[in-house]
Amino acid sequence: MSESGHASDESIHRLYDRLIEGWNAGSGEAFASVFADDGDLIGFDGSHFKGRDQIGSFHQRLLDTHMKGSRLVGRIMSVRFVSPHAAVLHAIGSTIMPGASRPSPSRDSIQTMVVIHRDGEWRLAAFQNTRVRPLGHHWGGTAIWMVTDWLWKIFGRKV
Repeated sequence: MSESGHASDESIHRLYDRLIEGWNAGSGEAFASVFADDGDLIGFDGSHFKGRDQIGSFHQRLLDTHMKGSRLVGRIMSVRFVSPHAAVLHAIGSTIMPGASRPSPSRDSIQTMVVIHRDGEWRLAAFQNTRVRPLGHHWGGTAIWMVTDWLWKIFGRKV
């Protein structure tokens, strides 16, 4: 049993480990296998994928191209049970790009997840990945945010 005193914590930590293992194996299918059939994933850029099939196929394309050979690392920072069958998780994650030995701080993300216990197993119902880009800590970060926000307004997609 974990520090929270909840026996399900270990199963939830293992679920997160399987998510990371799927990425590191270069398998979109394995990455998506931890999601509920109707799970949601919101990427760091705001893209929304609905259902295990969309999540898996998008991640396979990503792992075959831009992120080929990368490794995902992360750790759960907190697990809060909102019922015996649902919990909210917060984790810190990052990617180690090919040729690097550790992640670049520019790739750090905070991940918010909702896990549900259904049909005897834990699954991800929702996952949101948000890049860590605090405003106001230094002028450079604020300037970069302002420029990218301006570029998005000019070239970004219409919602």
